[in-house]
Amino acid sequence: MTAEPQEQPLRASPAEVRRVRSRSQMVAALVMLVLGLVALVISIVMYDALVELSSTYRGRRGGLRDAVAPGAVLLSAGAALGGLVWLLAWSYRWERVATGTVLKQQASSYLALPSHEASAVLARLASGDPRTYLPLPVTNKGDVVFGVWLAKADRVAYAGVAGRLGRDWQALPLAMLDGPAYEAISRLNVDHYGARASQTIVNGFVSGLFSD
Repeated sequence: MTAEPQEQPLRASPAEVRRVRSRSQMVAALVMLVLGLVALVISIVMYDALVELSSTYRGRRGGLRDAVAPGAVLLSAGAALGGLVWLLAWSYRWERVATGTVLKQQASSYLALPSHEASAVLARLASGDPRTYLPLPVTNKGDVVFGVWLAKADRVAYAGVAGRLGRDWQALPLAMLDGPAYEAISRLNVDHYGARASQTIVNGFVSGLFSD
């Protein structure tokens, strides 16, 4: 399965982060899959009974007579399919190789920039200074994409950038932010990246420089 462009920097940094299965996600996906399969079998076996039951509907429910049995089959099949997709595609997480701390994606977006400016965006983020990397020209579609992930227990953040190269994406190495840089970026949310750094965020960065 093709990775999302935002995940390309993570995949390109195996020494820093790794993709692993989430046990809780796998259990939830398996429960959904099994329940969907059981419901599908029951709805098929009981199809004629459902048709007969729905034939007694009158009034407002009368319009549902022809939809009850097929609807039960379709909904059950959809639940089973959803559980399977969840299990195969969504039951994973990213974690730091050094500590095993789970990464939480804070933000990701396309940027309205040509692909050759990807390295400049990464350099801005790697500076750790919100006055340098904010604002970013966020957009719904573009040739540069960025993402930020937090390892909150380690007080470390990773910033990743990739640029479009033909039909593919070329990822740049992850930039790791800690200390004052982490304190500043951890105060952001996805909506902040398109605006200039607020004084609160700048104060968090500056005060961290002198905390020792």
